[in-house]
Amino acid sequence: MEDLGLHDKIEIKNRVFDIHTGIVTQTKKIISEVFEKGMFLTSKELPIDVRNDKRKINYEFLNEVTKSFHNSIIDEIEALYLIEEKLEKFKHPISHFHLASLFLKRNLFLEAIRQFKKAIDYDVKNIRAYIGLGISYLKSKEFSKAAEILKKAFDFGDRYPDLLNYCGLAYLFNGNYDRAISLLKDAVDLNPNYYECQFNLGVALYKSALDGAKDPKAVAVPARVIIYLKQVRDLEKYRYVTWQKQFNQLLELLKDNNHEVIVPEIENFQLKLIDFSPEKDKIYEFFLRFLFGGNELTHDIIKKYEGYFVAKDDATQNFPDFWNDLGVFNLIKSRNYYLRSLSEFEKAIEISPKFGEAKKYRDMIKGNEKGFLILLRAILK
Repeated sequence: MEDLGLHDKIEIKNRVFDIHTGIVTQTKKIISEVFEKGMFLTSKELPIDVRNDKRKINYEFLNEVTKSFHNSIIDEIEALYLIEEKLEKFKHPISHFHLASLFLKRNLFLEAIRQFKKAIDYDVKNIRAYIGLGISYLKSKEFSKAAEILKKAFDFGDRYPDLLNYCGLAYLFNGNYDRAISLLKDAVDLNPNYYECQFNLGVALYKSALDGAKDPKAVAVPARVIIYLKQVRDLEKYRYVTWQKQFNQLLELLKDNNHEVIVPEIENFQLKLIDFSPEKDKIYEFFLRFLFGGNELTHDIIKKYEGYFVAKDDATQNFPDFWNDLGVFNLIKSRNYYLRSLSEFEKAIEISPKFGEAKKYRDMIKGNEKGFLILLRAILK
C-alpha cells in the first residue's frame, strides 16, 4: 500500500518548521519528522497495530490516529515557545533548565542556549545547566565556547564519567588531542562499560595518530573504534531502524582508509550520540505546560501525558520520585475535573435557573478554584 501522510508548515518567531507525518505499514509505525529549511531537526515514532492482511486494515482509523499524532507534534512545538514567552516574566532556574533541555532534545540550539544561560544567571552553581549549555554549543559546532563552558562545570569538582566525556569531546573538536585523550581515559577508568566514551577515546587516538603522521595513508582506523562502535550499536536505546541504519553505514565506511571522508562522518556521528535528555523529560514538559502553558490543560492533553507517570516495572514503584510525580499529576488531573464539574453545574443552572441543587453545589465549591491553583504552583515551584 501507499503510506498515508500529512504535512504542515508552522511559523513561530520568524522560524518556519515543516512537519511531515506518515504511516509506514511495513514497520507498523507512524513517524513524524520536523525540518527547518530542509534540515532535519527531530523525529518521533508511534507504534501501531496493523494487520498483515491488507483487506482488514482500517484506513479510516489509521488516518484518525495519524492526524492526532501529527497534531500532537505541532502542539508540543507551539507549547514550548508559549512556555518560553510566559517564563520570561519569572526567575525560576529549574523551569529555565527543563525548558532548555526540551529545546535541546529537539535540536533547537539557539533556544536551548538562551534558556540554559538564564538558568545559570539565576543559579550560578547549577552544574547541570553548565553541562547543558556546553552540549548545546557542542551540537551547534561552537567548539571553543563548548570547551570554555564545560571547563567551568569541570571546575566545580564533580569528575563523573558523563562530564569527563563531554569535556573530552570539546577538547577533541578543538584539536587538543592530548587533553582529550586524558579526560576520556579518566571517564572509562571510572566506567569501563561507558561504550560511547570508549568509542570517543578510540576516535581521539585515531585523530591524534593522523595529526602526527607523515603519511596519513599509512594510518589505519584503530580496531578500538570499530569494536566500540559495534558495542554502542548493540545498546538497547539504539535498537531502532533509523539508528541501526546510521551505525551500519558508518561501519561500512570504516572499511576503507579514506580519512577525508571518514573523519567528518565520525565527527557528525559523535555529536548525534550526545544525549542530554533527562529521564523524565515528558514529565517536566507536562509540569511546564501546566505552569506556563498559557491555557488550561484540556482533558485530552492530560490523558496524553498520563502514560509517562505510570510505573514501567515493579522496581519503579520503589522510588519516592515516582510516587511524588504521580501525586502531583493526580492533583492537576483532579483540578481539571473540578473545573469541569464547575462548568457542568453552570450548564445545569443555565438550562434551569431555578435548579436550587445545582446552585448550592456550585456555590459550595466555587471559592476554591484559586486556592487549588495556588497550591499546585507552590508545589511545582
